[in-house]
Amino acid sequence: MSLRVAVVGVRGVGKFHAQWYAKEGCEIVAFVSSRPETLPQNEKAIRSVAPNFQGQGYTSLRDMLDREKPDAVSVCSPHHLHAEHCLEALSRGIHVLCEKPLVWFGPGRLDEALEQARKIVNLAAERNLQFAVNTQYVAAIPHLLQIWDKQGLPKIPEQLTLVMEAKMKERDTSGVNLWIDLAPHPLSILLALFPEAELDLDSVVFEGGTDSLGAHFSIHHQSRQIPVTIRVRRHDGELERSVTWNGFKVKFLPWVGEDGVYRIQLVWANGAQVVKDFMQVSIQRFVQSVLGEGTPLCDATVALRQMEWLIALTRKYLTARW
Repeated sequence: MSLRVAVVGVRGVGKFHAQWYAKEGCEIVAFVSSRPETLPQNEKAIRSVAPNFQGQGYTSLRDMLDREKPDAVSVCSPHHLHAEHCLEALSRGIHVLCEKPLVWFGPGRLDEALEQARKIVNLAAERNLQFAVNTQYVAAIPHLLQIWDKQGLPKIPEQLTLVMEAKMKERDTSGVNLWIDLAPHPLSILLALFPEAELDLDSVVFEGGTDSLGAHFSIHHQSRQIPVTIRVRRHDGELERSVTWNGFKVKFLPWVGEDGVYRIQLVWANGAQVVKDFMQVSIQRFVQSVLGEGTPLCDATVALRQMEWLIALTRKYLTARW
């Protein structure tokens, strides 16, 4: 069975959702843009990664869902529209893969963001629909575990540091926006490694705040306290995305082979390994889950827990800042 999918928002990361859906043999039936004048540009963007695209562009999500009735939708719209778009699709019986963060309305509406996140997750459960968040770096976990095991590292670290950097974007330079945009990735890795862990909010300390932000805190896991550092940063230089386990760093680097397919190269002090692109794995897992052949990389339950940690840490940052 070929899934009929649609992408909401294709100017940024949505284009790459379309790319991997096409690689998975899905039929991309439509995309949704914010304004009529952007439709030709966005259709060109989709065709650049999915040359066989024969779908239709829309400026209304409701119109698109009414006419196209896709099996699944990727929500890649601006953060403040995620809740509205996810709920609209789920209410019509459509499976949803949402970009991170799950919900965000700004620093003055944290309770509302959590409320809407829970509403989305509950609706997906009530309708027996697949819902996932695209925190794709979770796909690194199996590879990291193998590398750490071969290096003889302990199962539980004495210190864990996660770094997530991205290209400069004007809208994300303030500390809170920087955190909301980039922290879901390291938090998702942390929760995948220690799914039963509890966040120690009393231990949280932030540093920085413009273009770069660091969070230091502890998590409780199996009667152990693990110190964690998360660093997020935007700049125009060489980007670092890494996990450091007891001082042993593994970096995630872009890698393109002779076949032109984008992949990820894991690099450490005495080795390297090329693996599938993490977003490709995320899209694959989502498609398989919709077909009843597995579970998403970051399913609804994990997505909600990730959101709870994200908002809790954001509260601490805002309190400390003011």
